[in-house]
Amino acid sequence: MVDGQLLATESAITDVEPGEFYRSGTRIGMTAGASFLIPQAWQGVLPPGSRTFYLESPQKPGIGLIAIIQDATPEELVDHLNEPQVIEEGYVLHPVGSATRTDTRITASYHSGDNIGRALAFFGPLDSGILFFFTGPKEETAYYESLLEQIGASARFSASKQHPSDGRDGT
Repeated sequence: MVDGQLLATESAITDVEPGEFYRSGTRIGMTAGASFLIPQAWQGVLPPGSRTFYLESPQKPGIGLIAIIQDATPEELVDHLNEPQVIEEGYVLHPVGSATRTDTRITASYHSGDNIGRALAFFGPLDSGILFFFTGPKEETAYYESLLEQIGASARFSASKQHPSDGRDGT
């Protein structure tokens, strides 16, 4: 992608609509003014009735999950990330060590048999945060760690924007 095209894509925020699929390179706008870029070779959807945005790749195994954190402090999120994470019925990822917090960034690692999980969260200016979580085969660990850093680097928070479906008045 040409630099000008990349900048145009990064600046254009697409407000997510439940059930719609979005391609790589799309900047997804979520509640509380948070947005991120869908990574190369991935696509995503917000299932109807869900608050979690799902990512999948036709080229790589595994899944990505993205959630906006509005009702928890960074300390509460660290506590939550130190617990086993139920991805779906029968698929539970167990923490490897403790979640680590530095300033506004929280990271955590998980395992389950031949699979790993990696979490990265940031908190923005409106006491809200965004959590990125990828899981897949352990032989892809380096790829998922790189992917997490890439999507994390694309995260943006708008100090004034509240998503219309948010229902919060900014207080």
